[in-house]
Amino acid sequence: MLEQTAEVMKTASDGVWVQAVEPSGCGTCAGQGCSSRRIAELFQRTPRQFLVDCDLSLSPGDRVVIGVVDGSVLSSALRAYGLPLGLMLVGALLAQAIQPGDGSALIGVLLGGVAGWLAVRGGRAPRPVVLRREDNGVFHLMKG
Repeated sequence: MLEQTAEVMKTASDGVWVQAVEPSGCGTCAGQGCSSRRIAELFQRTPRQFLVDCDLSLSPGDRVVIGVVDGSVLSSALRAYGLPLGLMLVGALLAQAIQPGDGSALIGVLLGGVAGWLAVRGGRAPRPVVLRREDNGVFHLMKG
């Protein structure tokens, strides 16, 4: 299971909204962030929040560890990209079999793309889940 530390931003009836906490880094870049992070910041300047499933009683500001099931990222990518692409190719091949030519192939690609988009929009991928509160490495000593 893939794990990521996140901060609870707000609670909802069907889960909690979290924002990923950036790791401190490896020290190579002197804490200024690596170049891949800077490139990502060019395209999105505001941090994103995600709705995750949760069974714990949490409040905004709590730090938690969220988990994503192994294989769910790959299956989501195949569903989001592979299914529409496959249907576009099938549409083009079927259109070519019915009426040879570039125009029919283009119409087949467009129809296959629309069918793939509709198929992807109808499904729902499993959401990440809160596994536990982050312990922050703090030890609580008990007397007795």
